[in-house]
Parts: sequence; C-alpha cells; structure tokens
Amino acid sequence: MNKKRFFTCISSIIFFLLIVSGSNAQKFDSLLNILDTRYPQERIYMHYDKPYYNPGETIWFKSYIFSGAAPSSISTTMYAELITDKGKIIDRKTIPVFGTTGASSLDIPDSLKSSLVYVRAYTSWMLNFDSSFLYMKPVRIIIPDATVVKKKEPSWLLNFFPEGGDMVAGIESRIAFKATDDDGLPVKMKGDIVDSKGQKIVSFSDIHDGMGYFSFKPASGEKYKAVWKDSKGVIKETPLPAAKEKGVVLNMNIVGNSISYTLFRTVDVPANYKILQVVGQMQQQPVYIAKINMTSKESVTAPIDVEGVTDGIMQLTIFTEDGLPIAERIVFINHHNYYFLTDLHITDKNLTRKGKNTIQIDVGDTLMTDISISVTDAVVSPTDKEEGNIFSGILLTSDIKGFVYDPAYYFSNTSDSVQTHLDLVMMTNGWRRFKWDDVVAGKWATIKNYPQPYLTVTGNVLGLLPSELSGGKELSFIVSTKKGNGQFLTTPVNNKGEFALKEMFFFDTARLYYQFNNDKEKRLTSGASFSFKNSFLTVSDRQITNLRSFLKPVLPDSSIQKRNAALNKLRQEEFFEGIKVKELEAVKVIARTKSPQQKMDEDYTSGFFTGGDSRNFITADDPLAQSAQSVLQYLQGKVAGLQITTNGPTGGSLTWRGSATSLFLNETNADISMIQSISMSDVAMIKVFPPPFYGASGGGAGGAVAVYMKKGQAANSDVKGLSFVSVAGYTPIKEFYSPDYSKEADVNKNDYRTTLFWSPHLVFDKRNRRMLISFYNNDNAKKIRVVLEGVNEQGKLTREEKFFE
Repeated sequence: MNKKRFFTCISSIIFFLLIVSGSNAQKFDSLLNILDTRYPQERIYMHYDKPYYNPGETIWFKSYIFSGAAPSSISTTMYAELITDKGKIIDRKTIPVFGTTGASSLDIPDSLKSSLVYVRAYTSWMLNFDSSFLYMKPVRIIIPDATVVKKKEPSWLLNFFPEGGDMVAGIESRIAFKATDDDGLPVKMKGDIVDSKGQKIVSFSDIHDGMGYFSFKPASGEKYKAVWKDSKGVIKETPLPAAKEKGVVLNMNIVGNSISYTLFRTVDVPANYKILQVVGQMQQQPVYIAKINMTSKESVTAPIDVEGVTDGIMQLTIFTEDGLPIAERIVFINHHNYYFLTDLHITDKNLTRKGKNTIQIDVGDTLMTDISISVTDAVVSPTDKEEGNIFSGILLTSDIKGFVYDPAYYFSNTSDSVQTHLDLVMMTNGWRRFKWDDVVAGKWATIKNYPQPYLTVTGNVLGLLPSELSGGKELSFIVSTKKGNGQFLTTPVNNKGEFALKEMFFFDTARLYYQFNNDKEKRLTSGASFSFKNSFLTVSDRQITNLRSFLKPVLPDSSIQKRNAALNKLRQEEFFEGIKVKELEAVKVIARTKSPQQKMDEDYTSGFFTGGDSRNFITADDPLAQSAQSVLQYLQGKVAGLQITTNGPTGGSLTWRGSATSLFLNETNADISMIQSISMSDVAMIKVFPPPFYGASGGGAGGAVAVYMKKGQAANSDVKGLSFVSVAGYTPIKEFYSPDYSKEADVNKNDYRTTLFWSPHLVFDKRNRRMLISFYNNDNAKKIRVVLEGVNEQGKLTREEKFFE
C-alpha cells in the first residue's frame, strides 16, 4: 500500500531537563509504525447540495476519503445509507471510489413523516475499528403542513474536563467545562466552584459557545462542586471529578505556532512516575518522542518543535517509566497550510424567472484537483451553523468523539481568538482512535474486512477430485450486463478449487456465465458445483441501534420551514393534478424522436459512460469504419486534441493534453493491443470523452476512448448452454436534472427546484485551470448560494461560499 507521508519524526534534546532515550523512542516509534502500516485509519467527509430537504427529494452528495494526512489509497468502494430516526435503513448505495472521492445520491421517500434522518457512510475497512468514527450526519426534513411548534425549554448539562485527565491534590491545574442543552447545543453559563463547606473557591463563565476553563488548586481530601443556574433560573449543582492524592498534571501552552508543555508531580509519587515518557503523534505518525527525568524536580517545562508538521490534531500522551499512560491532551497544530486557493465569481447573472447564469471557477495551482459544486436558492438553503465544511470535516470532527457546534467557525480566519476557541474544543473532547493501554499491551484490532480492488468475486469448485483440479486448470467467464455488453475473463483454479475474479466494474447487476477452459464436452463443468461470493457488503433491513443521541439538530427557523413546506406542497399539488388530468382526459402524447446516438447511448452505456460531453461515432452506417483496419486508424484526425499514433496491428498510443488517454472495451479497462485486435465490423459505437473523464482511474487527465462491440459479438453462442450466476454491481448513478430553457419546448412550466445546479466532479489540472458553469434559475429565486469544495492530489483542501443577488 503506497501512502503519501507528510509528517516529520522529531526528537528534541533539552539539556538537564530532557534526556532522549533511544531505546524507548524506538519502542514507541515501532508501535506507531505497526499502527500505521497494518491498521491505517480512513475518514470520510461529505459535501451535500443543501442543508434542508423535503419528502420525496433527492440528497445529492460527494464523498472525500482520507487516510492520515493524505487522500486514501486503501478503499475503492464505499457505502452510504439513509437511516430514519428509529434506526431503519430506507436507502443504501454501493459507490465506486475514483482517486479519493465517490459521488451518488439518496432518495427520501415521499411518505416520510419524520423531520430527521441520518446519512451514514463507511468503507469495509472502517468497519474493523471503532464504529464511533463511521461518518454519521443528521439531515433535516421539512414536513409539509407541519405546524411549527415552539420548542420546549431545554434542560442544561454541565461537564468538566481536567486538563490532562485528572486533578491532583496540591497542584494547580486548568479545568475546562462545556455547557449544553439536551440537544447538545451550547448555552451561556456562569457559576461558582465551592468546597464541601459551601465556601466559594473560584468563579467561572463561558468564553465561547458554552466552553471555558478556570484554574484552581484542589486540597487533599476535599470535594468540590459547581453551583450554577439553569435556563429557568433554578439553582443546580454539578460535582467536580475527585482529585487524586498522588500523580502528575499536564499543562499545555499554545502561543501562535509555539507549543510547550509543563509537567507537575506530587512529592510522594512512586518511583516509576519520576522518569516519564512523552509521545506526541498525529494520524498514527510520531512527531515528538522524549524522556523526562523528574527525579530531582517537581515541575518541568519543555517546547515541542512542530515546524514541518502537517496541520491537524496532535495527541500528547504521558507515560510512566514502565509504559503506563497517565495523562493525555489533544492540541490542534495549525500552520494554515491545509488549503489551496480557488476563485469563484459570476460572469453572467440573471436572477429573473428561468434566467441563465454563468459561474467561472479558477484553480490557483497546477495539481490535479477534484471539485464539487452546488448552487441553491439561498432563501430555503442558507448557511447553517451545524453544516460544517470540508476543512472542519477532514481536520477536526472526523478525528474526535462528540458533537462540535459550528465547526466551520474554527477555520474561518487566522486570528488568535479563533485559535484560542479551537483549543477549548481540544480541551473538552477526547481523541480515542486507539487506546494506548491496548497498544502498549499489544492488543491490536481484529481485521475481518479487507479492502478489495473494486468488485471481487471469489468462489469454489466443489465435487471434483484433486487430480481433476491439477495441471493448471482455468475457468472461462463471460460477464453480460443488462445493457447487453459482454466481457471475456479467465482465471486460474488452484488444487483446492478456489478462484477469484478481481477488479470487476459494472453498475446494476450482471450475469456471470462460466465453464472450464478446453472443456468442450462440459464433462468437468457439469460434474462440479460452484459457489460464488461477492466482495460487496450487504446489510439486512434491520434497525440500527447505535445512533448517537447527541446528533440532534435544531429545527430551521420558521421562515425557512414554511418556505420549504410551501414549495413542496405546490409540487405535490401539481403532481396529483397531473394524475387527475390523465385519468379524465384522453391525452395525445407526441414523443420527441430520439437520434441514433441517443438510442445507442441508452442501449449500450451505463454509469459514467452515459451521456456526457462526448463525441459519439456509430460505425454501422459509416463507410470509413468498414474500410478502417483498426479503431485507432478510424479515429485518427476525427477528434481535435486527441493525438493518435499507430505502431503495427496491435501497437500505438493515444494522448490528450500531454496525458495518456484511458481505454475501455465495453466499459472495462483495456489496453492498446486489445483495442487494436478488434475488427471494425464487430464495433457498434465509439465514445470519445475529452479530459477530464472521471470514470477513469486517476481522474482521466487524458480523457477516454470507450469502444462498444455489437451485441452478440462480446458473448458467443456457447452462452446459451452455460450455467450462470447473477452478480450485484455498483448502484446505478442517478443523473442530476438541470433544465436547459434555451431548448425546452415549454418554458412556462412551473419550476420549484431549490437546488439549481449540482456537479460532483469538476476536474482541473495544469492544462485545465478554468471552468465555466451555466445553469438556469427557478421561478422564484432572488438570491442564490454557491458552495464549492475540493481536494488536490497532495491532499490540500479548498472551499468557497458566495451569495449572489
């Protein structure tokens, strides 16, 4: 597994205070290396077209998958589920991952009565680890005709978090706190800390979004509590965690990019508490390893050199000399190097009814970049504080447990106040992707789900003797999709009867016909039985019981709710009125005649190959196709920008914009020799996609050529006599509808769309750094919201959000 590394392993030697121990450093470095190489972690962020939906609508999304600080190279398949607030899965998609992203949609039933659903997303690899880190997001549903009920006065909760983990008697330490209502939303809070006699020790009040901290020195044997008032003015009491009699206190100091820590110990700690190991790690990569000798000192302060360390959460853990973790703190390293620049502006603005608008996007670097963009009616889908963004999703919320309110705020600017507020989040949330206790003890995760290269079908041949399976037996397969496209495959069978078909790729379902090679009489094939297993995960229609209760979103304000509900009601009324008209009247339907290209596209293509900005060549009625000796010779000079060279009957090359052009035969990856060996009389259609073509590995920087054989040519007459098994492929991709009113016959029809434009894959490179996007307004939008998010090949992120009115 090739993974890009962006981390530097740093050892600091501070004379008299720090003594770096080579053996201990090697021990922790070795443990982290095992975690990183054997148990790398994946995390997902999803960009949605809008924050609010109505029953019957489609949730459009784009997924970005990371591992460590870089785009993930682990999984090629991900799963997305739509789950009700009762835990029932109501829609599920199996999605191919290209590069580091995947895109699809989830359909909300029009009969849904709940105002809340969840989107859960994961890869099979992620299921091997803590389920708390699976992607989970609440989505708000506007229920038509629902009465906007004023929310009851919520109860308040107050939690305390001693820095490092514990309060220790006789040592002053910082105690962070977090005040929320029962939905997890922040509330203003102030109160007093009092001892067992009711004597006031210190006052506290929140600094930002219900979070704050105070410092005090607990006395030995004393118990403390916080006295505060709830939303109704009722006095409440919350006990503080009990202070330990002996131990070590950790204090972090952050000033700009300068980070240091101080360790305090009690006088009478055990001997193993006097020589401490300090380990700082980010994404299972060591960034700081040191040993501190506190034999003759009760406090030590030391800096951490984070120069060259990537942005993100660092976990600092203090161990006793014999490896027992006794204190821990997370801190956000922020050099503001996690993003790249994009420019988004509107070149043609027309917010009249069904007016045409054009947006220009410019990418500020030359790296391969994958961007998603949504354009919505800003009145019904304004900015939402629980929405988050790609910065907070990748760098913050995917790495900590617990709900973070308004996560996008912590990446809104580079001011010291924002950095201070982000550190409050660090002090009041835990990082627990792994537990050091288990790691030190050698308790590793049990791996049950291994990532497969796209769709893999494994199987067994049963009922044959070992001697009958010896001698290098092979199975032949014909993969036949619903579109009629076929593909020949062969795979070896070992002497145990095991075989595997790897890196298969198709949408919907396919029939897999099979027999042994050179088994013309079908003696071996008919004498055996076969079992097949699809590598895709399946989930029964059961309730999900581990929905996190803190993921309860606040309802949108009444104006947004009423506007969404009103639009949805109009849509429903128009739909049912249309049904009545069809029932009562004899309707004469005049269908538009489909062009030969459209018919061929419907009959032969699927997924990313359907439609698109392609040049289509139908060979049946083209005399030049019949006289051409090969596909490459036929295409020469037909497509501007596509550079073709031929080298003999099976050689040659195709490039576009300096990059190799991807080749497909019946939508399966092919090479030059395969394409050149096909007789033009067997070719039904050729589609040429300009760069970038995202159905190709790596983003298709050189575009793609897809060759389709005539139906019946890819599968021979022997199919009729072969056994077959049906195999489920990827979920078919639904195409976002974007009307073109310059061509529409009836521009007077009602347009209630709230998402005006959605495109999950805009791919840029060094030759393609500008793109123009055109779309039409709906009937009512006077203000539109445009959100652009993306990632480049180095793992840097971008986001632009603008409003136009």
